[in-house]
Amino acid sequence: MPLGLGMWEVVILLAVVALLFGAKGVPDVARRLGLGMREVRDAVADVDPRRMLDAPPKQAPRPQPAALAQPERSDDPAPPAS
Repeated sequence: MPLGLGMWEVVILLAVVALLFGAKGVPDVARRLGLGMREVRDAVADVDPRRMLDAPPKQAPRPQPAALAQPERSDDPAPPAS
């Protein structure tokens, strides 16, 4: 059996799913699960293993916005307030 589950575990699991989602909801849940599995399978098939072995391209550091940039500090103490 899949995932090391016995026959009775699968039957109990299906019964719990039928109780939670109802008779009309089970096909919808199975359809969504199938679509999700198909998307994962397609995404894995699109990955080129040769690209995984190459070093990632070096990118230039992004400039910080002015609001986040640290103000330049001078070594001169601040002038006294009058």
